Amino acid sequence: MVKIPKHSLAFIAALLFTLTVNGVIPFFAAPTLGQALWTTGFSLSFLNESVFSIYAQNFGAPEPAAIAFGLAGAWPAACFIKSGLHPVEAYSLMAALWLSIAFVSAYGIGRYFSVRPLFSILGAVAWMTMPMIWGHASYSMLSLGIGLLPFYFLAALNLFAPRTPEQVPGKRTVVKWLTCYWAVCLVSVFMDGYTFMMFAAGSSLLGAILFAGDAPCRRRLASFAFPVHFFGLGASYLLYALYIGKLQFDTVSIDFFRGWGLDVSFLLIPTRGMHWLPDLLGWSVFRSDDIFFGDASVWTTSFAIPVIAGSIWAAIYGPGSKKITAGFVVVMAFGFYMALGPSLKVNSVKPEGEAIGAKMPEKYAVGPTGSALLSENLPGFKGMRASYRWGALGVFGAWILIVLAMSGGGRKSILYGAAAAMAAIAMLNLPNLNNHLQTCIHNREMFLDLDSNLAEEMKEVVFPQEKVAFLPWRNDFLVNYLASRLNVVAYNIGGDKNLAEARSHWPKTMSQFPMGKMNSRFANRTLLLLARNEADVVILPYIDMLWAAHRWPYPVEFRDQLAPALAGLQRSGFVNLDDREFYASVRLKPEFKSLAARRSIESIVKIRHSDNKNIKYSR
Repeated sequence: MVKIPKHSLAFIAALLFTLTVNGVIPFFAAPTLGQALWTTGFSLSFLNESVFSIYAQNFGAPEPAAIAFGLAGAWPAACFIKSGLHPVEAYSLMAALWLSIAFVSAYGIGRYFSVRPLFSILGAVAWMTMPMIWGHASYSMLSLGIGLLPFYFLAALNLFAPRTPEQVPGKRTVVKWLTCYWAVCLVSVFMDGYTFMMFAAGSSLLGAILFAGDAPCRRRLASFAFPVHFFGLGASYLLYALYIGKLQFDTVSIDFFRGWGLDVSFLLIPTRGMHWLPDLLGWSVFRSDDIFFGDASVWTTSFAIPVIAGSIWAAIYGPGSKKITAGFVVVMAFGFYMALGPSLKVNSVKPEGEAIGAKMPEKYAVGPTGSALLSENLPGFKGMRASYRWGALGVFGAWILIVLAMSGGGRKSILYGAAAAMAAIAMLNLPNLNNHLQTCIHNREMFLDLDSNLAEEMKEVVFPQEKVAFLPWRNDFLVNYLASRLNVVAYNIGGDKNLAEARSHWPKTMSQFPMGKMNSRFANRTLLLLARNEADVVILPYIDMLWAAHRWPYPVEFRDQLAPALAGLQRSGFVNLDDREFYASVRLKPEFKSLAARRSIESIVKIRHSDNKNIKYSR
């Protein structure tokens, strides 16, 4: 157990400061819009069944949808909504809860290493202000999972190297640790797959180093700690696989790993607009996806030279257990090594004059790193396609080395030097707090505005339990929230992994629509979807249902493209159209509903609308 420090005012002030940096302030600000909508869509859908439900029935039809990642966030948010909170407040409160646990755990690691309370608080602040955490807020559970690394590793430290070890643990000790450690593993695997792998790989490496360097404890490690550790990891992953219905998701090409690999320059030089002090000092540089491979998350979150420099000094001069130090040096090195991806990149940019995407062919890199052997062949590692995210494990290993140095070991120069390093790391990592906070306040305002101006209005168009199709379908993030808020059953769903799973179960007519496109058969297939009673209403959005979930209000951009389809549907005489600001709805006229129920309208639609193939659609 972690005890609340005597310096309670400093502890609470530091906690509130780090929650503010991360933008998780219920009733005031929200850290993200898109992922808050996506996640609370699952939360609301759970509640539409029962507070104990863990599958969404309102989207991704016809099969119940398991949330691909983040059940450990979506379900607590559902509980907060059940208590009466608006979904955006529930999301912020859920994030604040987990990040508070992360802060307390980071403080607890300091106390585990006998660091003074005030310095432990400083260490927790430095950890919670890492850009790997607040910079990933728009990736929701990835951010929370990275923040929780101290929570996971504190459990591993207490298992592998307890302060008062029992060489032959008794039955009660075994049961207690089996239960507690399995609970930690379950939180990890159901929070985020990336950070579960970091925890699994990093803690296993730490255990191996301790086993190699501590002969008196080998018996305890081999007979007790390792069985608990591997049972916890294995059993929790098995439960996750049973929940999602498969052992792993589809893999991607090695060029994806390379494109999203960490460029060494990103570690050393921050990206302009991310950190207030480096911007002020003129240290940061402009970066964009026109220049670099991958996407913005690779170069906006990876600045880490302050903590790396501090950890090198701490590893050389810091006091404490050399085997623990060696263990976290290995953890840090492994994290940064895997973050590089299969190829070394040093300011590696896209070639001028060539149209090339985010994936990176091998010829544009400096040379191979060798990690492709792991990324292509090992289970778990094959799913870590955004290679740079391994850097979070490297940053954690580096941070904990400085925490070790803050124990001082009787040398005040080391203690105060490590504390100064922690303070400098926090200062250099901070965003421009005013701008950052205004963005988070705006996220909450957009969520509330979308809820009142779109979700409430759609209650006039669709009714509970109706089958709904949003066409043409895309990666429809916004549908998660709308379908659950309206308590309808939609085929659409947001999230690459969830969408791929849902499509495998769609009825034939729905599956025949191409992704994000309209062709000469679009109107006819829309009619068939209604005629076959596979949908009660079709929604034709004029907005992109992916990006509208990230910025609201979103500009109307598809009205002209959909106009020919709407005209063809209107001419058919079978449907009623309801044209709104952001979408149009299509449903069969009442006189044709009984025919649709008997499937006798289908042949009429096929015959009378065979000429729809001549309709021209803009792309």
